[in-house]
Amino acid sequence: MKVITMNFFAAITLCFVANFAQAQFWSSNTKITKVYPYTDGLIFFTEYRNSDVSTCDGGTRFSIDKSRPNYEVMVSTLLAAFMSDKTMTMNVSSTTRACAPHINRFLVTK
Repeated sequence: MKVITMNFFAAITLCFVANFAQAQFWSSNTKITKVYPYTDGLIFFTEYRNSDVSTCDGGTRFSIDKSRPNYEVMVSTLLAAFMSDKTMTMNVSSTTRACAPHINRFLVTK
């Protein structure tokens, strides 16, 4: 009985982990084309398009929410990438459709 219970909880845990992993994805390498600070954070536009999750501006609109930990570091790094015309790959937090889906991290490259 104890082995069955442990196997059951292990299976349930794997289901949650699998669903969580599917809720995030990485973009292809892209450049930032516009930035738009607003009261709740920073909206930015990219050459990368994904109209499955970004429902505004042809799927090119994404955001960093002001409530994110390290918001200042993320925004200053993103602005530096924009001003220096560097490329980035971003991790989108959710596959839920939104006008400007949130990103939770990104990688800037030369």
